[in-house]
Amino acid sequence: ASARAASVAEPGAGEPALVKVSFGYPGRAEPVLKEVDLRVRPGERLAVVGLNGAGKTTLVKLLAGLYAPQSGTVGTARDAAVVFQDFARYPLPLRDNVRLGAPAHGGTDADVLAALAAVDALDLLEGLPHGLDTPLSRSFTGGRDLSGGQWQKVALARAVYALDAGRRILIVDEPTAHLDARTEQEVFERLLERTRGRTLVLISHRFVTVRRADRIVVLDGGTVAEQGGHAELLAMGGRYARWHRLQTSLIAGTNR
Repeated sequence: ASARAASVAEPGAGEPALVKVSFGYPGRAEPVLKEVDLRVRPGERLAVVGLNGAGKTTLVKLLAGLYAPQSGTVGTARDAAVVFQDFARYPLPLRDNVRLGAPAHGGTDADVLAALAAVDALDLLEGLPHGLDTPLSRSFTGGRDLSGGQWQKVALARAVYALDAGRRILIVDEPTAHLDARTEQEVFERLLERTRGRTLVLISHRFVTVRRADRIVVLDGGTVAEQGGHAELLAMGGRYARWHRLQTSLIAGTNR
């Protein structure tokens, strides 16, 4: 389909949505997404899972309005805080790194600390000589570098700060890829609690951490292959059940 066939619609009642959406990248013969239908209900905690290359990140960028579909309709998530895989790492004090989630909010240090606590990131302060005033770059006097996992928590805290400032939707793409499976589960549980009554769209390739989502969508080959609750998908015995068993056994073997 040509780009002229595409349209971008306002989300109904704040609902991010893809309606018969196809999208491909220049130079690739096959589209990444093929006539995908996905509507996110207000207040729903939705997980999108799939193997690498299934189109999960492309889906997020369509919902965020960064890409236009080649065909179909996108309801963009205008009132969303979004955490991408390639999240920003600002060479600024920790306080400013978090407050950039909602620069006009004018939150206090207590608000910044609450956002950090929500993603289990208060321990970052132990390694920062000037606390929230510490620049997150060694290019500055007294600055410190963070690990990939620590930066990921800062990016998540930035999104939580935006939620506290009034955003109603949180979209996170592989938000804990730099963390181990157990820590990822803990952070996901905290995000579920923090987004109670709001909309959460979580993209992950780790099937074992999304069981508490209201609905799980399985992407495979650019299409929605399966969807349902965790128990329902396991009972179906399809892709989700197979991949879930595989990942569970791999994690069990690693922990022995």
